[in-house]
Amino acid sequence: MGLALVYGMSALTPALALIAVVVSALCASAPALAAGDPGLDIKVQMVGEEIRAEVSMFVRAPRQLVWEVVTDYERAPEFTRNMQVSRILSRSGDTLRLLQKSQVRFGPFTVPLETVRDIRLVSPLRTESRLVSGSMKTYEATTELVQEAGGTRILVRSNAVPGSGLAAFAGESIVRRETEERFRELRAEIMRREHVAARQ
Repeated sequence: MGLALVYGMSALTPALALIAVVVSALCASAPALAAGDPGLDIKVQMVGEEIRAEVSMFVRAPRQLVWEVVTDYERAPEFTRNMQVSRILSRSGDTLRLLQKSQVRFGPFTVPLETVRDIRLVSPLRTESRLVSGSMKTYEATTELVQEAGGTRILVRSNAVPGSGLAAFAGESIVRRETEERFRELRAEIMRREHVAARQ
């Protein structure tokens, strides 16, 4: 599931990344609540080249279902806008190596993003993601799933340094907007699967 957050998460992180492993990095000095969406809290801070991010999103679904969507990496392109490829390259114990390719849009501009990341899975509690190679200089993210009354809270923290092709476009407002879109896509897929499960 920042540009990388939702990719690592999803999704997370979904994200993903939950598409962009770079647009999903956040952590602002003041909380930036997604307009009209009290269930989604996004914070973004730019520190030099680094994008720091924190996301908190509540979904009315059991943790196991949320975990299944967040870690459904190979189907992520089906429910994540602009993600073209998401493929598990290898597995070793509780760690997998994931390749993802996407197109990140900034107004009229489109920038290709490709990452290879190692993701450690601690089912159904947490994922830990680290960049191996790709379009970014550095990327690390942690996604946690916390059970709460009536559902599950997804907590994502990431630190990313975009590569030269992305750095010119990475501003706090753009990062926040892209991150918000990715997490709403992730939540929509979780709720879709919850609805399907409830009807069976």
